[in-house]
Amino acid sequence: MPPVQRNPFEIFGLTPSLVGELSERELFEVLKGLYRSLQKAFHPDTARQKPKAKPARDRAVELNLAFEALNLDKNRPSFRAHRKSYLEKHHPQLLRKNAQALSDRLKTQAEREERLAEGYLAFVLAGAGGPPPHADAAWTAALPSARNVLLGLQDVAIKNNVRHASWLLGSNYKNIEINSEGEMRVRSVGRRSFSEARSTILLGCVPKDSVNITPLLERCPPSRIFKCPALSEFDPDALPQVSVLNLISQDNFKRHLLPGLCPALMESSYLFSVNRREFCSSGLISLEGVIVKMEAINDGAARGSGAA
Repeated sequence: MPPVQRNPFEIFGLTPSLVGELSERELFEVLKGLYRSLQKAFHPDTARQKPKAKPARDRAVELNLAFEALNLDKNRPSFRAHRKSYLEKHHPQLLRKNAQALSDRLKTQAEREERLAEGYLAFVLAGAGGPPPHADAAWTAALPSARNVLLGLQDVAIKNNVRHASWLLGSNYKNIEINSEGEMRVRSVGRRSFSEARSTILLGCVPKDSVNITPLLERCPPSRIFKCPALSEFDPDALPQVSVLNLISQDNFKRHLLPGLCPALMESSYLFSVNRREFCSSGLISLEGVIVKMEAINDGAARGSGAA
């Protein structure tokens, strides 16, 4: 078939104002109605009075070609290209108006998403500032599923701060133990025994493969030199050149991690928490590490058995 010479919208006689103001679907419905009505008048097989003149037959062919070019269901790119060129030629001010309206809608949507994210983050962090029931009580882990479990985690900051590619076994490994009451104990990197984690509440996990975590972590100022007992004991030269911390700002957490946060424990996932002292002083969220092992334990089992 020969290509359509005129813009298809001109063939159907639609005004630029109408083409610019209607949505794609609304405009296509108008086109379908026009096409059916005009074909009844000009097509030899459907016209009440058979058009014998050549101009009438040419008009029917022209309508067919125009509708094929504007068939939103079968050729959306062609529909959009002809619409854009028609508006640019006949109604540029309307095109600019529509572009501004679209920009305003996108801005409004972004503001709504920002408010939603702020509200959800506030909800997630709701328990971060509350004190435990009494001075000697530990903060509960908060996650309902985090009970009677022993976690093995890899510390992320150590992995990024140490220059050496070779690793000592267990040099970046830690454990978190949670009992049936949700109380936690932690065996930190390089430590042989567990200690109570009275100021920590778990927020949830984000799958490891879904995000590149290193660029999101806070950088360590000179006054907060990070030291790893496990590394310094075996290789004093392996003391890290400090660069990152297991801490992340609320803004980075909200934008990059909150959408994928799952309120449960999962292997091969980053585990996030709020340390009450750190959060109250800096507002930063803590990265406990990457969960590499999960083991169910009995509430009465001897603690500390999960050391690497």
